[in-house]
Amino acid sequence: MSISDTQTAAIFCEGIAKTFVIDNEKNMWRLMLGLPVVGKTFKALQDVSMAVPKGKIVAILGHNGAGKSTLLRLLGGVYQPTEGVISSDGTISGLFEMGGTGGRQLTGRAYALRYFSLMGVPKKDRKSLLDDIREFSELGDNFERPIYTYSTGMAARLYFSTATALRHDIYLIDELLSVGDEHFQAKCWVRMRGLLLNGASGVLVTHDWVAALKLCEESYILSRGRLSEPGATDEMVVKYLDLPRPSGEQVRFSADNPQLYHATSGEDVSLKFNMEIAEETPVSLVYSIEMLRVGIGWEVLLLGSSPLQARLPGAYQVELDIHALPLAPGEYTLNVGLIKPKNSANEETTAFDARGWTTGNGYRLLVNGSPTSGAAVLPLTVTTWIEA
Repeated sequence: MSISDTQTAAIFCEGIAKTFVIDNEKNMWRLMLGLPVVGKTFKALQDVSMAVPKGKIVAILGHNGAGKSTLLRLLGGVYQPTEGVISSDGTISGLFEMGGTGGRQLTGRAYALRYFSLMGVPKKDRKSLLDDIREFSELGDNFERPIYTYSTGMAARLYFSTATALRHDIYLIDELLSVGDEHFQAKCWVRMRGLLLNGASGVLVTHDWVAALKLCEESYILSRGRLSEPGATDEMVVKYLDLPRPSGEQVRFSADNPQLYHATSGEDVSLKFNMEIAEETPVSLVYSIEMLRVGIGWEVLLLGSSPLQARLPGAYQVELDIHALPLAPGEYTLNVGLIKPKNSANEETTAFDARGWTTGNGYRLLVNGSPTSGAAVLPLTVTTWIEA
């Protein structure tokens, strides 16, 4: 990483390593005296370097035990690195280890006031913030009662509401948006989108790749304490999921299909795909057109399938005809698949070949023209397949 990375980054770290001592009894005094530890140790992180651009949130994807929470606590100053350097530019809110600013004997109001005191919030601003926390958390009269009387979900609502009531420059998030019921989770997403899409920076560590797609343009993968190079979130999710692709041995898309298709908003478009059948079998086409929107995730804009079109061995071309394309100008992912139609509802679908973003080989659709609103009725047809 270059010096310019530190100047444009909200958080910057280089060469981070974290080693935990397993045998504490033998090493307590050695640690206090700054001497090297002896005996068993565990290296949770190794040579981790990353930069979080100002005004952006990045995701760190990893399975349980990968070291995600350890890294987040290093970035938040809870742990000190064994090796490497960490720097940050701005105030930090750690949405992890919630409740660490006070005991459970405190009321919800007292907990929030202690948090404000630690953050240096002027007294004149505290009343409006308290009202916001009480309303957002939906605690009602419980806001005035001790936290030890709360359920786990009620405590989580208090902690999240308090940590996000203040505007911070940087947010460190550890799987927190899964707390509470679906109603409160939706509120959390709305609040976090409002914070993160209006100038704040952040790091989301998670194994929930859907959350990464909703909030982050760029992501890393953490595996066994080592961090990958960064990449576009959809591309990193593909690597993280590592989903198998259909073999394409019996039926396949031809290699000469273009990777980029073009269309004009509001005009008729015909998307053509070449394919081959090696062994006799019934074949149908499924398709979708999707767009990734930061803060929302993947949106499926068009979706459908064709009736049975071909079964005999040979080369074919199938056309997907869309009348008055109801898509605004922009770049979309074009996902298509060749499948064996099901004879009954209980029969499993057989996929012969697929091109999609989840397998890292999807086609792209570039739509040009003047902005247009989406049409509610989509006059979509798949024409007869023509043997080449």
